[in-house]
Amino acid sequence: MIVRTMKWPVICLLLIGVTHFIEDAVLPDLQGFYTPPVVGLILLVVGLWTGYLAVHNGGSFVTAIVAGVILGLLPLVLHVVGFGMILGQGTGSLAGVFGFTMVFFGSIVGGGFALSTGGRGV
Repeated sequence: MIVRTMKWPVICLLLIGVTHFIEDAVLPDLQGFYTPPVVGLILLVVGLWTGYLAVHNGGSFVTAIVAGVILGLLPLVLHVVGFGMILGQGTGSLAGVFGFTMVFFGSIVGGGFALSTGGRGV
């Protein structure tokens, strides 16, 4: 169930992350366009999707939280390793924690929404 829940959000987040990484490597001037409100909104939506899918696929609210934690590790690793270590744009730890938090918060809200609209129990 967790694999079915995480499949497409992980694929989409990987595609978004790789695209963002390549754009930033090729055109460093675009870095100013990827502000926290822009990136945070994208990650929040992916978190909402994941939390909703976790409950929709037969999980509970706890499953939605666990899925959010697992998926939130992707932006954390991308910012710390990809942008921080490979591209040398600082450590990226603050942006990584922000990305993790947005996915995590989104999964909580998405899971709660799914439960409130006829999902399974807690």
